[in-house]
Amino acid sequence: MHRSISPPARVLVTGGAGYLGCVLVPKLLERGYEVMVLDLLWFGREPLSEFIDHPRLDLREGDIRDQALVDQLLASFKPDAVIHLAAISNDPSSEIDHELTRSVNRVALEGVMRAAKAHGVARFLYASSASVYGIKETEDVTEDLSLEPITLYARYKAEGEDVLNSLIDEGFCGVSVRAATVCGVSP
Repeated sequence: MHRSISPPARVLVTGGAGYLGCVLVPKLLERGYEVMVLDLLWFGREPLSEFIDHPRLDLREGDIRDQALVDQLLASFKPDAVIHLAAISNDPSSEIDHELTRSVNRVALEGVMRAAKAHGVARFLYASSASVYGIKETEDVTEDLSLEPITLYARYKAEGEDVLNSLIDEGFCGVSVRAATVCGVSP
């Protein structure tokens, strides 16, 4: 049985200063969670500037490809959950540099997942993508349909789901969220 998580639980958010993270992190703080963000800060600190000094936010600039850093943060922060948002996001961006995409979206992803489990993290939420389905003829696309990723981005998202599913056991709950295109005004 998976243990329940409620505030003041600790949550590590990779990519927490990105497009989704800068909306999610303030909501986690509002709900009483202690939050550590690991992010390259490609867009600077501005997306989280309103919350930079929040007493329950620990913002760390770093790369998920740095396995020693990931292990050190997991060991010191001891999160109850990891929300993995960090990635080379979307199909066009992933096609610019295939090796970078592989190193971030596949190799580092697996490293973060395995490290989270090894450090006793109870829950892992993975931001996958509806692009893992490919193009379907049916009107209703459900999670029961086969995965037929077309792009490199989608393939690595599907492979990430496979890795996460292989790690799930009584002490480690993994969930993949297959969001469709996420759009809106950047905060």
